[in-house]
Amino acid sequence: MREDTFSFYGAGEMLFRGTIWMPDVVRPRLVVQVAHGMTEHFGRYKMLAEAVTARGMALAGYDLRGHGCNNPEGVCASFGEGGWEASLQDMHACHHALGKLYKDVPQVLLGFSLGSFLVRDYLSMYRTSCAGVIIMGTGSQSSAVLGALKLLVKGEIKKAGFDNTTPLVQKLSFETYNKRFAPNHSAFDWLISDAVEVARYVQDPLCKSAISAGLFWQLLDAMQRTSRPSAYNQWPQNLPVMLMSGREDPVGDGGKGVEHVAKQMKKAGIEDLSMFLMLRARHDVLHEVENGVAEKSISMIVAFLEHCVTVSECL
Repeated sequence: MREDTFSFYGAGEMLFRGTIWMPDVVRPRLVVQVAHGMTEHFGRYKMLAEAVTARGMALAGYDLRGHGCNNPEGVCASFGEGGWEASLQDMHACHHALGKLYKDVPQVLLGFSLGSFLVRDYLSMYRTSCAGVIIMGTGSQSSAVLGALKLLVKGEIKKAGFDNTTPLVQKLSFETYNKRFAPNHSAFDWLISDAVEVARYVQDPLCKSAISAGLFWQLLDAMQRTSRPSAYNQWPQNLPVMLMSGREDPVGDGGKGVEHVAKQMKKAGIEDLSMFLMLRARHDVLHEVENGVAEKSISMIVAFLEHCVTVSECL
C-alpha cells in the first residue's frame, strides 16, 4: 500500500488536501470515498485502507470542515454557519476530483456516524454515479423528539455562539450516549468497548473533545430530514447499499434505528440492500479490535466492495 495526496476546492473555494491509500498497481479496481465521523479525522481509516488496497482498490478521503487538520488548534469540531450545505458541496467536489483522477473507475461512498448522515443527505440532493454506498453508525429518531432538541440547542447557540459548546450540548450529545455504559471510565466509552482504542482516540491530537452547539443543531436538522419517508425517493433503486452498526450502538438505539432506516429504504424501492448489526460492538465497529469485531467488519466491507465491482461491470 502506498499513500498519495490529492487536493480539490470545496464550497467557498476552500482548499482541501486529501489522502488516498493506493494498491501497488497503476490503476485501482474501485475507489472508496470516506466521510468520517464527528470529532475524528480521516487518518483513523488506515486499518480499513490496508484491507481495501490488498484487493486492488483505493481508499480516499479528507478531514471535514472544522475537523482534524482543518481545525488543528480548536477544541470543538464545528462546520460553521451554513457549513452543512457547504460540506455536502465539498463531498460532491471530492467525488468529481476522484473521478478526474481515476476516470471510469467505479466509486463507492462510505459514511460513518456524522458522515453517515452527510451521505444520506447527499444522495437525496445530488445525482452521482456511485457504484455503492456503505452507511455505518447511523440511526433514526422521531421528528418530534428531534424538533424539541433543536429548540433547546438553538437557545444554546444564542448563549455561547455557533462554534462553541456548552454543558447542555455536551449532556444532550455524548453524555447521553455514555450513560448507557456506566460506570464510565472515559467520556467516550460509548464509542468503543476496547479500552486501548478508546485511549488512543482520547490521546489523538487531531480528535476533538467536543462538538459545537451549531454543529449539533445541524446534525439534528439533518437527522430530522433524512428520517422522512421521502428521503430515499431520489436514490437509484438498483444502488447497492450496505448498513452496518454495532448492536450496542446508542446512535442506532441498539439496532432499532438502523432497522427503521432499512425499512424506509426498502419501501422506497431500494433492492440491493444488506444490513449487519455487529454483536458485542458499540458505535465505531472499525476500532473494536480486541473482540475481533473490527477484523470481521472490515472483511464484510471488502466483500461488499467486491460485490459493487461485479455490479458495475454488469452495467
